[in-house]
Amino acid sequence: MNEKIKKIKIIIADDHHLFREMLYHLLNDEEDMEVIGEACNGQEAVDLSKKLNPDILILDINMPVMDGLEAIRQVVKNNATTKVLILTAIEDDDYIFEFIREGAAAYLLKDATPLETLKTIRAVHTGDSVIQVRVMNKILKEFCKLSKQKETEQPDSLSQKAIKMLTEREREVLSLVAKGLNNKEIASSLFISEATVKTHVANLMNKLAKRDRVELVLYALKSGFSRLS
Repeated sequence: MNEKIKKIKIIIADDHHLFREMLYHLLNDEEDMEVIGEACNGQEAVDLSKKLNPDILILDINMPVMDGLEAIRQVVKNNATTKVLILTAIEDDDYIFEFIREGAAAYLLKDATPLETLKTIRAVHTGDSVIQVRVMNKILKEFCKLSKQKETEQPDSLSQKAIKMLTEREREVLSLVAKGLNNKEIASSLFISEATVKTHVANLMNKLAKRDRVELVLYALKSGFSRLS
């Protein structure tokens, strides 16, 4: 007898009914996913998340009653195990940085392909943080500007101590993480297994006191581990 597949439980929060309907059918057609609730505003998203405790909340930004920003604050505060995936049409830099600061596990634009959306949901469920390439480029450019502005500043001594704790392989992994590569791409680049990459990433987060992949990227950029061409 085949073992029953444990499904990823998902709530969709978006004020456009047609979009919710399309996303509902896309996700429910996958054997490892189940949409357990739908919300048309931020308050409904918060209330449903409390009641149903989903694995993933897919959240839009501009919604009535309560917007996505306040919704993610409340969900992150009240639902420790629920991961929030922002799915929006908004590319504004301020929104991107704000939602990342508030704990979004992924930031995806609505022009993403169905395959990209499904891959992102699965990656987030396994503990990865996912930022769409186009969105990540905005983050990289912004931190490149910040880096140039602070070229004359002395490096933080605590930061330098943390860097010295890293092994040579961890430095290589951190550099590739900062360039937006996923675990599979890093494994291929360094000729190691994905499991080994995952272990290195976990060690990096532990040593550098970072809670997720996005914070690792920001740290790496600030510390000079990545250079834009």
